[in-house]
Amino acid sequence: MTALLAHAPGTPAIDATAPRRAVLALARVETLRMLRHPVTVAATLLLAGSWVATWFAIGTSRYPVLQELDRDSAIGMMILLGGAALIVGNLAVLRAHRDGTTGLSQVLILPDRARTLAHLFAPLPLAVLGAVLIVARMAALAIWAPAAGHPNPYELATGPATVLLLGALGVLLGRLTRSAVVAPLALLVLLASLVALDPLAHGGKALWLAPQGGSALPMPVPVSLIGRPAAAHLGYLLGLAGLLAAAALLRAGARGVRVAVAGVLALACAVAGGTAQMSAPGHAAVAARTAVMYHPSQYETCRELGHVTYCAFAGFSRWIPAWDTVVRAVVAQAPATARSAPLTVRQRIAFVGLSGGKGPEQLLAAWRADDAAAGTPGAIGIDTRWGDSRSAASLAARVAYRLVTGQPGEAREERAGQRELVGATACGGVGVLVVWLAAQAGTQARTGLRQLAEDGPDRRGGVSFDENELFPSVYVPAPELAVATQALDRPRADTAARVQRSWATLTAPGTTAAQAARILGVPAPATSTAC
Repeated sequence: MTALLAHAPGTPAIDATAPRRAVLALARVETLRMLRHPVTVAATLLLAGSWVATWFAIGTSRYPVLQELDRDSAIGMMILLGGAALIVGNLAVLRAHRDGTTGLSQVLILPDRARTLAHLFAPLPLAVLGAVLIVARMAALAIWAPAAGHPNPYELATGPATVLLLGALGVLLGRLTRSAVVAPLALLVLLASLVALDPLAHGGKALWLAPQGGSALPMPVPVSLIGRPAAAHLGYLLGLAGLLAAAALLRAGARGVRVAVAGVLALACAVAGGTAQMSAPGHAAVAARTAVMYHPSQYETCRELGHVTYCAFAGFSRWIPAWDTVVRAVVAQAPATARSAPLTVRQRIAFVGLSGGKGPEQLLAAWRADDAAAGTPGAIGIDTRWGDSRSAASLAARVAYRLVTGQPGEAREERAGQRELVGATACGGVGVLVVWLAAQAGTQARTGLRQLAEDGPDRRGGVSFDENELFPSVYVPAPELAVATQALDRPRADTAARVQRSWATLTAPGTTAAQAARILGVPAPATSTAC
C-alpha cells in the first residue's frame, strides 16, 4: 500500500523535486559515514604518516623546496584520499543493493536523483580535510625546516580537486554498474597510469591529461621559472569532476535544466583548462630561464660569512648557514696560507634543451664570464638540491680542490673517440688531500663520500664530485681514493698533523699517490695514475 501511495496522483510532494533540507541531511549522514569509514581513516593516516616518514628517511626533505613538494603532496593525496573517496563513495551508492533493500528505496521520499546528489556532496568535507592537511604540512616545513621557496596555491588545490574528481567517479560507477569490484579496478588503473604514462608520454604534453599533471623539471628552480600551467590544470580537473557529477545525475534520472547547464559549464571548463595546459611555456618564460641559466649572478642575493661569499637564488638563502657549516669545516683543516684567498659559493641552474644551439662548454664559459663580471672569479658552483650526504660530500670536495689547487673544480671537454665532459682530475697528493679534506666536513659528508665511492663509482674508477646532475666537477682516481680512505681510518689528530706539516709537498704537482701514502703513514697503492 505504501508503494501505491508513493505513486498516487494525490501525493505531488513525493513525485516533485526533493526538498533541499532532505538532500543536505542525507549528505551530512553520508559525509560522516565516509569520514569514519575504515578505508578513509587508513588513507588519512597513511598520507600523514608518509609525509612524516619522508622527513626522517630522505635527507633532502630536511631542506625542502616548497614549490616541488606542493606537487608531490597533491599526488599523494590523489592516491590515498582520492582513492578512499572513489571506493567509499561507490560502496555508499551500492549500499541498497548490497543490503538487499533496493525495493524499499523506491518508496522513500528522496528519489534516486536526489540521493545521487547527496552522494556527490559527501566527498566535499574529505577534500577540505585534505586541504587542511596539505596546508598544515607546508606551514610546518616553512616554520620548522629551512625550506626554500613557497608553494603554488593552484598546485595545493590540485590534491583536493582530485578527491572531488575520484569521488564523483565512484558515484558514477555505482550508477552504471552494481559490481563493487569496478571501483578498486578503476583505482588500480589510475595507479598504473602513474607508473606507465610518464615514460610512454616521454614527459610530453599528453601527460597533462592525466590527473597527476605533467612531469616536473629535472631540478628545483625558483618559483618564477617553473612555468607549470597549474591554474589551467586545476580548472581541467574541476571541469572533469563536474562532468562526472552531471553524468551520474543523468544516469539517476535527473533531466532538469540545471543539470544540463551544469554539464555544459563543466565541459567548457574542462576543454578550456585542458587546452590551456597543453600549450608550451611562453617566450617570456623561456627567456627568463635562459637569462637565469647563463647569468645567475644577476638574479641572486649574496651574503658574506667570514671570508666566504654565498650567492643564492630568491627563496634559497635559508640554506646558506648549512652550506657555511660544510665550507668552514673544510677550510679549518687547511693551513693559514691556503685559506687566505676569499671563496665564493654560487648557486647555478642548468635547463636541458635551452642551450640555443650552444654546447655545454659555452655554458661553462658563460658561467666563468658571469663570475668575473660579478667580481667573484672562480666561484664554486652549487645546485638547487641540498640536505643529502652526497650533496655535502660534493660541496666539501670542490671547496677542498679550490684550497689545494687555487682553481675551481669544473667540467672540461675531453675528446677520446667521443665527445663528453669530465671533471677536473685531481691526481697524486692533490687527489688524496681533496678526499681527506672533504671527509673532514662532518659525518654527513663522510657518509656521502662512502656512498659515492661504493654505490655510484665513476666509470673510470675512483670517484667524481658533481656540481649538478649535468656537469661533473672534480674527479679523483681510484689509487688516490684508496690512499685517502686508508688515511681516514687512522687517528684523525695524527693525520691532521701530517697534513699541516707536509702541505706544500702534498699539494706539489709532482707528488704521486705513493708518496702521499708514505707521508700519511698508510700503505702505498698497488697502481698509480698518469695525469
